[in-house]
Amino acid sequence: MNQNLWSVSAQDFFTKKMLTYAFAPFLFTLLVLYALFFSAADAGLDSLQDSFIQVESTQTTQENGITHTENTNVVYSGGSSILAFLMEYSITSWLVSFFVFTVGGMFMFVVAIFTAILVIGFLTPAIMKELQARHYPDIALEGHGNVFSMLFHSLRYVAVMFILLIVLIPFYFIPLVNIVAINLPFYYLFHKFYILDVGTTALTKEQYKQMMYFKGNKVRMNTVILYAISMIPFAALITPVFNVIVLSHTVLRSKQEQLEAPLES
Repeated sequence: MNQNLWSVSAQDFFTKKMLTYAFAPFLFTLLVLYALFFSAADAGLDSLQDSFIQVESTQTTQENGITHTENTNVVYSGGSSILAFLMEYSITSWLVSFFVFTVGGMFMFVVAIFTAILVIGFLTPAIMKELQARHYPDIALEGHGNVFSMLFHSLRYVAVMFILLIVLIPFYFIPLVNIVAINLPFYYLFHKFYILDVGTTALTKEQYKQMMYFKGNKVRMNTVILYAISMIPFAALITPVFNVIVLSHTVLRSKQEQLEAPLES
C-alpha cells in the first residue's frame, strides 16, 4: 500500500462505522468526567466549609514617647473566606492559580484521555478487523498475551508514569520547560497504552519486538503527533478511534513488510 498513512487513516475515520465507534468512548468519557467534576466539587466545598484559619498580628506604634502594642486576631472560616485570604497575597494567589488551572486542568485532561483509551480498548479488535478486511486481506491478526499480562504491563506503565511525575517536579516551575516536563509522563503512558493495545491485537510477540526494534522511532513519532492532536480542547474525547486507526495501519504495514522481506531476499 503506497497511500500516505495519515490520508488513508483520515479516509477510514470518516466512514459511518468508524464515526459510530468514535462516539462510544466520547459519550462514556463525558459521563465519567461529569460525575468526577461534581463529586470533587462537592467534596472540596464541604471540606472548605468546615475549615477555618486564625491569623494573629501585632502592630506597634509610638506616640509622645509612649509605645502602644495592639494585637489583632482574625478568623477566616468557610470556603469563600479562606479563598479570599489566600488570594490577598501574591505568592499564595499564584500557588492557588497554578494548582487550579495547571494541576486541575491536567488531571481532567489525563482522565479524559485514559478513560477514552480504556473504552476504546474494547473496540480495538473490531476496528482492526475492519481495516484488515479493507486494506490487508492477506494478513492475519495474530495477537499475543492474555488478560493477566496486559494487566501486569499496564500497572507497570502506570507506576513508571507516577515515578516520572515525582522526579520531574523541580522542572514544573521553570517556564516553557514545565510544558515538556508535565506532558512527558502522560505521553509515556499514552504511547505505551496504545501500542500495547494495538500491537498485542495484531502481532505475535516476535513480530512486536521486531517492529519496535526496526520501526520504533517511526512509531514514537506517530504517537507524539497523536498526543499533540489529543491536547486540542475536547479532541481527546473523539480522537481515540482515529489514534487506533493510525497505529493499526502502522502496525499492519510493519507486519506486511516483515512477511514480504523473506520473499524479497
